[in-house]
Amino acid sequence: MSFHSIIRMEREAQNVLWISNFNIKEYKIKEFQKFIKENDKTLAKHAPKRWKYMGTYFYVLGFGPYIGAIFWECSDYADFDTWRKHDDPTWLKLMEQSMEFGTPEPAPAWLLREAGDTKITEPEKKPEKS
Repeated sequence: MSFHSIIRMEREAQNVLWISNFNIKEYKIKEFQKFIKENDKTLAKHAPKRWKYMGTYFYVLGFGPYIGAIFWECSDYADFDTWRKHDDPTWLKLMEQSMEFGTPEPAPAWLLREAGDTKITEPEKKPEKS
């Protein structure tokens, strides 16, 4: 098996992308940026089983209605139960610390499934009348 095959197989196993937007309290953005830089690898290492941390991003130059978004990848919807039950102490501590930076209003999240792995349901195409 070639190196490229291994990469492709791993990618195929991860086909649900969860993008969660957030806002940061006023005058806390630099502190949050420092927190993310210091804890990025730890966050990835202690993530729930079958979850892959894809990074935390800021919207820049006025593109985007929020301060930023965090990206996670998983294999299927059942992984959300794994997330909910995850009780790693380091993970829980990081989650609690990160919430201290956020504002209380809800921000939307998006859940995307790869197009090739999405079940499509369409009505049967009716024949055109001549």
